[in-house]
Parts: sequence; C-alpha cells; structure tokens
Amino acid sequence: MGCNLRDLASPVSIQLSDLAGQRVAVDAFLTAYQFITSLRARGEGKDGTYLRDSSGRPVSHLMGFLDRSAALIEAGIDPVFVFDGRPHELKFETLAGRKERRVNAKEKWEAAIEAEDWKAADKLGAQVVSYTPEMVQETQQMLDLLGIAWIEAPMEAEGAASVWCRQGQVAGVASQDWDVLLYGSPVMVRNLTSHGTKKFGRVVTAERIVLSDLLEEHDITHEQLVDLGIMVGTDFHPGIRGIGPKTGLKLIKEHGTIEAVCEAKEKEIPERLDEIRELFLNHPISGQLPESGMADEDGLKQFLIDDRDFSERRVDRALERMKGAGRMRTRGQSTLFDF
Repeated sequence: MGCNLRDLASPVSIQLSDLAGQRVAVDAFLTAYQFITSLRARGEGKDGTYLRDSSGRPVSHLMGFLDRSAALIEAGIDPVFVFDGRPHELKFETLAGRKERRVNAKEKWEAAIEAEDWKAADKLGAQVVSYTPEMVQETQQMLDLLGIAWIEAPMEAEGAASVWCRQGQVAGVASQDWDVLLYGSPVMVRNLTSHGTKKFGRVVTAERIVLSDLLEEHDITHEQLVDLGIMVGTDFHPGIRGIGPKTGLKLIKEHGTIEAVCEAKEKEIPERLDEIRELFLNHPISGQLPESGMADEDGLKQFLIDDRDFSERRVDRALERMKGAGRMRTRGQSTLFDF
C-alpha cells in the first residue's frame, strides 16, 4: 500500500456526481483486492475465500467490477482501469514480505478448515485470497465486453496513472494508495469504488485530495513530499527507523532534503536514493490511454450468465445502467473490431 500520508492530508468528501463528465484512472489491482476480500463465501461450512461458480472458478472479482463499473458509468464517470505491469526490482523485498505473510496465513487457514473452525476460516480467508493472472485476464475480458477502457502500465499502475493525470488525460487517480501523491497526481480520489457501501456500520463516501492544496498547507514542494515519503517508508524502501509522517514533515521543513536530515540526525542515507526519487518524479508510462466503447449485451450475457452462472437480474441491472448512460451497443451496430 505504499507510504501512509493520511495524517498529512485533508480529504474532502464528494459525491459521484461531482465527477460526472470526467475521465478517472482507477488502480485496478487495489480495486480487485477490495472486491475479493469483501465478496467471500462466509458462514457455517464456508471457507472464507472467493465466491465461486458451479465449476469452482472464483467470480468475486467479476461481480465487483461489474457492479461498481456500471455504477460509475451511470454516474457519468468514464473510468479507465490501469493494471500493474512488471514491478521494479526495488519492490521485490516488499513483494516477498507480502508472499511470506500470505503463506503463513494459509497454513493457519488450512488448519481452521480442517478443524471446521468457520469463524477463524472467515477471518483468515481475506488474507489468503490473491488476484491471479487468470482472474486479471477474465477481468480485462469482461471490461472489453462492457466497453470500459483498460491498460497495462509498464510498472506501477498508480505511478503511470498519476503521470497521465499530470498530462491531463484523466481528471484524477482513484486509488487507496497514498503513493499517488508521491507520483505527483494533481488529484487523488479515495473510496471511489466503495462509495455508498457500509464499513463498520458507517457509509463510505468518496474523498478528493488535491496535491497543490496539501503542498500549500504544509509549505513544502513536491520534491520534498517525495523525500518525506521515502523517509516514512514506501514499497521501494522501508524508510528510516523512528520517522513517521508528522516527524518527517517537521524534519523535511527544517532541513530541506533527506541527505540533510540524515546528516543532522546521524542516519544512513537510503541506498539507491536517486533511483527511488526518479521512480516517483518521472515514472514510466506507455503512450496514450485507450478510448472507451460500448457494452456488448449478447457477449456479456454469454460470458457471465451462460459461462459463469451469474443471475440474469445482476447482469440486467448492470446493462440497464450502461444503457441509461448511452453506453449500450444496439444489435447489428458495427464496432471497430468488425473491420
């Protein structure tokens, strides 16, 4: 999840209608994990993991993307989902730590299943699910049928999305990852795909964070925010021990750079510091974003109802939303793929 800058941000609650008419880049992987950790088989005799079709294939991701994507379209938002590409080697340690935690959780989960401890299985289920390459491909196939644009980033989805936002190709980047601000996205939107749902008994609302407002509020530059983030800890570096967001802000305002902070506090300068800075300040992208299209009613019903046991009601609800937004291809209408 990158660097936690929650204590420094002043989010403003918004409605989906506030983003109507705008194109928003959405961090696909974090969105997928939101779905597969919340839409799970729960209760007595359930293993606490994915909802599955009659063939045993996970469908939680497809349910989530279908319902929430259609809701965004209905609200007048044009989402483009950005998928992670190949991670930079500096992130390998973070990924290894995540894998180790999942392996440990899986051992406990398997023991809970064997003991028929369904409460423990439910709790551990969210820790053992993963967004597999097969699930990624299925998501992309369904987005194609919905006429919703998607693209694979060369590296980090939120990094490339932030660059596209700086270029004006999108109006904001929807992600839960605070690194979006380190990557320099002018606008970050949190809770976009969970807006209106309930969490711990409270209704979740989308939030907008404007980078220029955050920088002005704390009287720092974007480059200093990046240095602050690296000190606190990111996916590319664990950070400097003992420095959290508030302490880091105080130090960066007093000394200006990581190097100066480390000299003053007699700390080791993070290894490969210039490379990490470059990843945040000039993240690689892959050209222009694809255009959005129209939903294919027949294709979507074949894919979800016939092949994956979705209820007609769920699919029809999504299609009605697409139709109401003028995003439904009528029967017999040609598409670019026909030529």
